[in-house]
Amino acid sequence: MTGGLSRALLAVRAGYSLLEVIVVVAILGIAATLSGPSIGRMITGQQAQQVVRGVATEMGALRAEAFLNNVALTADDVQIRLEAHIPSDWRIEVDETLHLASSGYCTGAGVAIIAPAGRRWAFDVSEGDCALRPTTS
Repeated sequence: MTGGLSRALLAVRAGYSLLEVIVVVAILGIAATLSGPSIGRMITGQQAQQVVRGVATEMGALRAEAFLNNVALTADDVQIRLEAHIPSDWRIEVDETLHLASSGYCTGAGVAIIAPAGRRWAFDVSEGDCALRPTTS
């Protein structure tokens, strides 16, 4: 007889109350609200890393092309070529002092990559090998 009574009491108490569900949903909502901006910055940072890798690769390709075709490239030429290899909503700015000689030698200059939201990453193009390095200043 007592076995039936305890089963009946367990059946009445099974599940969660409405208050418990509301508290859990509120906690999840607060956690999502606090983590949303961080996740957005993380995604933008990952996209920026991908764009930087693409720009660095294209700089090497431009250097090789200048050498193989015996053609010098101006800053405008380099900017046009780099813009073709980044997402359409991103921008790139190349200093006017950047020149790529027909020998493949690169003058030192600066390059900036700008995200759609306006965040900016600045890089120095090293003299000689056209390698991108984050600006230290």
